[in-house]
Amino acid sequence: MNKKQIIRTLAAHAADAVVLLEKIWPDDDAFPAKLCDRVDASDYFITNRGAVIASDLRVPFLAEQVGAVGISSADVHTRWKIVVIYQTDFRLTYAVRTTAWDKHPRFPGLDLSDREVDLVYEMCDTLSRNRAYIEKDFSTEKTLFADILSNTHAAKSLGTFDESRFIELLQNDPLALPVLEAVLLAGVWSESTLESVPNFLMVFTLPNAQALSVRENLEEHFHTVDLLRSPSAPFERPLTLRLENSQPPVYSPAASGRLVLLEPIGDAPRKLLIDTIEQHSRIQLLTSNAEARPFAAFPIVISTRTFPAAYAYTVTVPKQVHALRESDADCLRLAAAKLLCCISGAAGTLTEAIDDLAGNPHAYRLNLPERWITIARQFIRHALLTNENSRAAFDRISGEAERVAKEAQLSRAETIDKGVTFLLEPECYKDAIHPRPQSLEELAETTAFEYTYQNEPLLVYHPDRFAGLLQRAGVGPELVEDVVQALKDRSLCTSEKVKINTEGAGRRYLAIPTKKFTNSRIPAVPAGN
Repeated sequence: MNKKQIIRTLAAHAADAVVLLEKIWPDDDAFPAKLCDRVDASDYFITNRGAVIASDLRVPFLAEQVGAVGISSADVHTRWKIVVIYQTDFRLTYAVRTTAWDKHPRFPGLDLSDREVDLVYEMCDTLSRNRAYIEKDFSTEKTLFADILSNTHAAKSLGTFDESRFIELLQNDPLALPVLEAVLLAGVWSESTLESVPNFLMVFTLPNAQALSVRENLEEHFHTVDLLRSPSAPFERPLTLRLENSQPPVYSPAASGRLVLLEPIGDAPRKLLIDTIEQHSRIQLLTSNAEARPFAAFPIVISTRTFPAAYAYTVTVPKQVHALRESDADCLRLAAAKLLCCISGAAGTLTEAIDDLAGNPHAYRLNLPERWITIARQFIRHALLTNENSRAAFDRISGEAERVAKEAQLSRAETIDKGVTFLLEPECYKDAIHPRPQSLEELAETTAFEYTYQNEPLLVYHPDRFAGLLQRAGVGPELVEDVVQALKDRSLCTSEKVKINTEGAGRRYLAIPTKKFTNSRIPAVPAGN
């Protein structure tokens, strides 16, 4: 059954905990080979002559969870886990409501004891494709090469790569070229012939954290070009690691050398990524050992925050991302297939080119990220395009993309500086400065107020009204966190937010010491203000 058929079936059984979706009598009565491999690799199950042994119980079936489906209606959203139970003569597919999963509801049409029902759920949890893909210790070089070969061969069934169609896509879709650059650098990352390492972060900056449709379209672009994934990987989106503390990214063995997106949450993981790149930039990596590299995969970051240009190449994701049509996705995937079909040669070519560029007398004008992106674009141009007109058009588009990216980066930096300068001149917003509020009602109406902490006079800003204050300086809500980070980086605010109690309710506030302001003073609060 396809996904639409499953959703229609489940919609008709909204009150049931388990729904039978399909019963098939396959031609081959053997258990799936890959599932048997996972059984043999487990510590709990053993396959033996068409049966499965678990502890002291021998059963004639195997089960696995193969997916999940969500159904939304006007007032409710329900999720179902899709389970397949294999027996020697038939195969049953069920949907189990997620909220009922831990209760182990029975499977209609299947005569199983209570212990056997529990065993089905244990199999689904233990032998899931997702867990097997994440935790299995793959041989990176052999497995990655085999997966790329399999994926590029499958991509050829989409048709022939059309240069003119590709140029048209680049003109309409500003993300097409950056995601190709990202997958190329991700593909060469673990190659032994790559002596010079692209030791920088490639950052895709979202307009704001609420831009969900923008993020979905960006992930769809990555999913399209991701030919580094295992063909059996049970993911409908690129593999993403959320970094929520100051610990380094923990890559599973299966993710080594793949296309992996990093999503830092907060200041600590962002600083860690920068520090890791900075530390390795001081070491000349002459070894071809992939384990000596700063990360197990090329670090592609999705964030709403900016990163220092010395350690990151930033792609500003537009608010209106081009939605890939089917023909666009096919063209982009074929382009990725052509790039990755000779990845070993690409690693050697990129290494030689980066060495040659480093010896160029004009190289001092480019930092390391720009050098690598320049070389990656030259390789894409050479590998994909043979027609001189196409190459000329590519040069115009890539040059325009670089100009727009630099202008966006410069405009962003200027806006952040403008916000910092505005805050350091409280005379510009003296009407927003009030005496310290004595009640929660007064606090709700207060934008900034004077406060003394550890004998140091401060100006404290209400977090709920801070974005509105910055709008006076032309700073949009998407850059508020960047302005705060700029204040921290320049030591213009207290290292920690100041906790202040109002009517027994404590809250932490951003605070700037008076000595940091222009003329080192705060304008007098008007009487009655």
